[in-house]
Amino acid sequence: MDDLEDLARRQARAQNGIEPSHARPQPWFVGSGKGLMLLVLTLVAVLIGLRGVTTVWLAQDAWRWWTHRKPRLVAPAPVLLPPPPIAAPPAEIVLPPRAAAAKGNPAEWFGADAYPAEAIRNEEEGRTVSRILIGRDGRVRSCGIVTSSGHPRLDAATCDVLVRRSAFEPARDAAGRAIEATRQVPVRWVLPRD
Repeated sequence: MDDLEDLARRQARAQNGIEPSHARPQPWFVGSGKGLMLLVLTLVAVLIGLRGVTTVWLAQDAWRWWTHRKPRLVAPAPVLLPPPPIAAPPAEIVLPPRAAAAKGNPAEWFGADAYPAEAIRNEEEGRTVSRILIGRDGRVRSCGIVTSSGHPRLDAATCDVLVRRSAFEPARDAAGRAIEATRQVPVRWVLPRD
């Protein structure tokens, strides 16, 4: 019976101009629907896994950035007091036969503890040249700024450090007696690095 039905279909196709070669094309996949479904589910699982891995990497990077950043300290605005009056520098430099020499290393006078805290917060740097008067005992009697760093705090700190911390071997005249003398002192203020 099946053969008769099949023959009838072929005859009907031949009469209508449809050849048996024009049958429906084969699908692009051959096999059961279970295999295709398994393939699709595997691809979806791989994509979800990749998404999870990249999310974890990004979270780790964000955590490293958050924990290693330097917090900005927000301090209340300090009350600025006017700098103490500084005696005027000598009008001219007098060169004695033997000039005054620094005792020790002048760089140690201007250590990180000498840097004004407000200047550090404002990230101020610069070069100051001061003129000092050194007394017969080797102590600085007066200080004045010849070339400003452009930051008043650094200029005031330069003279403050020279007056409080510096020590000099006094200048000597031709007879070897201690005399007063002037000297220029350049100071480069550089922010302390951690």
